[in-house]
Amino acid sequence: MKKYITIVCLFFFLSASHGQSLNSHWKRDLDHELAQFKGCENKAAEGIHSCNNFIGNMLPTVYQINDFYSKTLGRHMRVIEISDYLHSSNQWILLGRGYEQKALNEAQQYANAKKAVVAIYVDEAGIGNVSLILPGTLRPSGSWKLQVPNSASFFLSDPEKSYMDKGLSYSFERLLTKEVFIYGRKY
Repeated sequence: MKKYITIVCLFFFLSASHGQSLNSHWKRDLDHELAQFKGCENKAAEGIHSCNNFIGNMLPTVYQINDFYSKTLGRHMRVIEISDYLHSSNQWILLGRGYEQKALNEAQQYANAKKAVVAIYVDEAGIGNVSLILPGTLRPSGSWKLQVPNSASFFLSDPEKSYMDKGLSYSFERLLTKEVFIYGRKY
């Protein structure tokens, strides 16, 4: 019986350690990160913007996973690197594109189930934006003409435009929705 209890406890611990998790103070912590980001000066360090770290750090701040940190590079990934990673990773699945209501619904469901989900756009020059889908509710978007999930985004090109707790349509113009990819993390 003792051996059985030990095995059950071990199974519970291992399954809990690999499941999804949400920082219980994510709103406060993300708001703090947003304030710091808005005050960040984009100083180049080896050709990489130091403020870029805030983009990669949104994921662990809310969902307590650090998938956008590259141990090889010793830094958080840039947007183009995040895009490549999401496309090739076995840990992330494509839920759909920004113009698909089903994908937007699923993105909000993922976030509400404490599962990490992001929306990303990268143009032909490799410049783009990553938005983190946050727990919350879908809200109507006049520009997208769809119900969009709650989100946060840090804009390197315009830090003052950065936000949290706004609809995903705040991150991307309607014309870009065909090129906005929504990925959810597998657990």
